[in-house]
Amino acid sequence: MVDKQKIVTLTQLALYDKHNGPVDRMANDYFRHDYIYRKNMSTRFAVGFGSVLILVVYWLGAIFINEVNAFGLTLADFTESIIFVLAMLALYSLIGIIQGTREYYMVQKRLQQYQQHLRTLEKLEKQTKPEERI
Repeated sequence: MVDKQKIVTLTQLALYDKHNGPVDRMANDYFRHDYIYRKNMSTRFAVGFGSVLILVVYWLGAIFINEVNAFGLTLADFTESIIFVLAMLALYSLIGIIQGTREYYMVQKRLQQYQQHLRTLEKLEKQTKPEERI
């Protein structure tokens, strides 16, 4: 006779392997810090590039439309711009760290559930008689 609990457990394992398994196993290959760092690197580059692009457009507008003397600008004129870029990088890094940490812990939780299903399946296999085993 077929054990209903065994079928349910096997179905849950198969669904996990189909949907989340490959991604979770790749994420589990990294330590938490390394996983978060890798996830945030592209975000940091994109935010830095986008912020600099916004500032280039702003300063070109100031030079050509407002007729600001480009040769008379000093580093003090760019301090707000530098602070803007650093603030954007810090903000998006913080958001990325929070998001990456959350994702990593969700991966760990799903992998623990997967291991629990495997232990359940092992217990069910031990409980069945040898002639009933598949």
